[in-house]
Amino acid sequence: MQDDTAEEDAPASPDLSSESPRDTPKSKLISQFVVFPLAMVLVGVSIYLFLGILTSDNRTASDYLDTIRRGGINSRWQAAYELVKVLSVESREGTLDPRFADEIVNVFNASVHDDPRVRRYLARAMEMVDSPAVVEALIKALSDADEETRLYAIHSLGSLCAEVSVPDLLRFARDQDSGFRKAAVYALGQMQDPRARDQLLIAMNDRVADVRWNAALQMARRGDRAGEKVLGEMMHRPFLAGLEMTEEQRVTAMVYAIRASGALKLESLKDHITELKGKDESLKVRQAAIEALEQWEALDNGD
Repeated sequence: MQDDTAEEDAPASPDLSSESPRDTPKSKLISQFVVFPLAMVLVGVSIYLFLGILTSDNRTASDYLDTIRRGGINSRWQAAYELVKVLSVESREGTLDPRFADEIVNVFNASVHDDPRVRRYLARAMEMVDSPAVVEALIKALSDADEETRLYAIHSLGSLCAEVSVPDLLRFARDQDSGFRKAAVYALGQMQDPRARDQLLIAMNDRVADVRWNAALQMARRGDRAGEKVLGEMMHRPFLAGLEMTEEQRVTAMVYAIRASGALKLESLKDHITELKGKDESLKVRQAAIEALEQWEALDNGD
């Protein structure tokens, strides 16, 4: 999703023509952060083709850490990438070694001068390990020279609901790079600190659509209706047509906005959702509208 697109035909939308080139994200790591807050796409998906050399049903998270410590240059970053998936399983099943938090922090701290990919994927994996030591290491990583590592650290701090990181996240939410603003807004949406909500309100007036949308979705996740106008923007096809997006991205944005609006029972958007249910060209959008209206009715009936 591009950030420097003029937004035309959007009701009461801010003028993006004043957006400076410096506002363009320097990193393309999370170009769709707003519409994929729970499924951040890892850079270089094609590397999955190379992971066969690592695949083993019996390898644990600690085994992959050992490869990162002792393996060759290629096996180290591949192990760090694979670690994300293994940790997800072990965390869910409760089989993660209690000592693992200290182990991954030690490896992460030692990766400062390693292949940047190792540190990036470790930062990504650390969202699965809830530990004060992990949070401390991720906060330190916010000062890394590598932009992608900083983005992963921001995302992981959000996933960990690390309230202690709020001051740092507020700084990134005001960064000139909209990529960092998007990431920080997502992370702040996970926090209870009242300063987080204040920043989300500011972000909903950002000149970059992705930042506004991320803020509105995070407000909706909190049960807050303050993003009503922005959610309406997200499901307004003439407005979306003026942005440099793929049709898949437009559909995804609309689906998220429809779901959020239905959950919040936003009366001002109900007629439009009803119209989308019968007329939108996308089956996914129509289905989302049907489900949102059914949920709406269930809420009205107290089900």
